[in-house]
Amino acid sequence: MKKTLLSTVISALALTTASGVQAQTLDQFVKDTSIDINFRYRVESSDVDNDKDAALANTLKSRLTLQTGEIAGLSVLVEGDNVLHITDDFNDGENGNTQYNKVADQETTQLNQAYLQYNGFDTTVKLGNQRINLDNQRHVGGVAFRQDEATFDALVVQNKSMDDTTITLGVANNRNKITNENTEEDIAIVNVKYQVNPDLATTGFLYQLDNGTSVGQTLGVRAVGKAADVSYEAELARQTNDLTDHAPLYLHLSASKKLGTVNTKVGYERLGSDDDEGVNLAFGTPLGTNHKFLGWSDVYLTGAGENGIQDLYLNAATKVSGVKIVGQLHKFDAVEGGADLGSEIGLLVAKKIQNYGVSLKLAQFLATDESEAMDKKDTTKVWLTGTAKF
Repeated sequence: MKKTLLSTVISALALTTASGVQAQTLDQFVKDTSIDINFRYRVESSDVDNDKDAALANTLKSRLTLQTGEIAGLSVLVEGDNVLHITDDFNDGENGNTQYNKVADQETTQLNQAYLQYNGFDTTVKLGNQRINLDNQRHVGGVAFRQDEATFDALVVQNKSMDDTTITLGVANNRNKITNENTEEDIAIVNVKYQVNPDLATTGFLYQLDNGTSVGQTLGVRAVGKAADVSYEAELARQTNDLTDHAPLYLHLSASKKLGTVNTKVGYERLGSDDDEGVNLAFGTPLGTNHKFLGWSDVYLTGAGENGIQDLYLNAATKVSGVKIVGQLHKFDAVEGGADLGSEIGLLVAKKIQNYGVSLKLAQFLATDESEAMDKKDTTKVWLTGTAKF
């Protein structure tokens, strides 16, 4: 009888404990689950010195994001986007308004992200449609500036079990581009970051893209650090594919220093070109957030053709009464032949107040005879953007 009573007590205690743990787990799951609503309204104008009318796009992006809490390390994120055209006086690549210059924000309603995530053993695993932003997003990024963000149907594993080391491995079979289209591609990602010390981080990376016609690989190293009062960045990469013997190089060097209240930065970026039997092939960044580089006007969004491009640039950023102000200067030249490919001026003024933000951004590309021969003409772009988060 004592044994029966003891067994009953133990069973009751176990059931009570299990129920308590389950209740606590469910309660924490509910507490950690969040729903975010974001809006981004943008007026964008694009005026190019060509025979097309200047574009004026009024678009609204609405985003709903559900992030669940974790149970046994598992969680789910589902994010839906709607991009609405308030006005249609522009060519988005789909609407047929070819009399206007292009603004690449198509009208769409879609799942931007939907993935299952596991956290445990110093490892994060994501399976599904997701954004992937690595390093400074030069080679792999989501182009979040556009209303329709680029995402990947992918399996990504990130491990931090080794001291000061972050290993990111990923495979993807589909890319959801900013042009509202899916591109079936086999993509492989290897990115290993090592924090040498508080003032120096190094990264080695390998990115492979198989588009069904060719298999291209980008292999590179990157270092970001600080010495005295100067922050620096250095990156070198090499690109190859299975169809040619070309191996163009990529180089990026920059140094930044704070002068009073102004953060200044000078840099040099080179997307090189390689000649093989009289045929040039330039370095490309098809998976990157290219709007961040080579000027905001996007005149050289995909590079400058087979001769490559080099960009000597200067940035200055400060805050005045909580208002962020950024200025840019760019000087572009061809890598092969040294042709003068023009220059660009950029200005950004932005202000955030709690969950609201507003910004004014301008870019003016100044063409040359050499750039116009490549159909790169004087271009003025202006963006007025308002954001709200709930």
